[in-house]
Amino acid sequence: MFLFLMGMLIGTFLAFILLASILIFQFQLDMMLITNIVIAFSTGTAAIIHWDSVKKQRKDRLWEINKDVLIGLAHSLSLVLKALEYYLENEQIRNHPERDESEIDEFQREKPEPNVFITFNLNQDYALTVYRSLMEKELIRSIESAKEKNNIIDNEVIHEGLDSADAYKESIESYKDLQDKLQIFMGKMSGATDR
Repeated sequence: MFLFLMGMLIGTFLAFILLASILIFQFQLDMMLITNIVIAFSTGTAAIIHWDSVKKQRKDRLWEINKDVLIGLAHSLSLVLKALEYYLENEQIRNHPERDESEIDEFQREKPEPNVFITFNLNQDYALTVYRSLMEKELIRSIESAKEKNNIIDNEVIHEGLDSADAYKESIESYKDLQDKLQIFMGKMSGATDR
């Protein structure tokens, strides 16, 4: 909007200089020609404003369509990250019994919700199957990549004996990357950021 206003100011200034130079050098102009130029300029300005308005309306509609799914996915993803961090901390406490008992007792009060992983998987599948056509390809790839990576991690824990702490760390890293991309996409869709 700032650039548009600057363009209008510069255009008005240049038009004033042009008009002043025409008057100084006493060019003979037909009033009909000036009227047509003003009408053409006004029509072009109106077309630009209309195009910008349609673009913003489309973005707002897409946000309204995606809002509930994206917010649900973001919320369940944050709960999954908290749960993974809880389980990682729990694993580290088990591996280091010399830690202070009061620290362990304080930590034990922050247990994650029991169905947090199921809820996230449902939200993830819903976003990928139902809302796939309304999301950016990069976000879809990120969701699929995180899902695939965590399936591989689960498989390595079950069949290859991957250490639980390492599995939690890899999952946290994967989901944090997804969370960053999801937040950027949501900011862009909602109009909160221009990135």
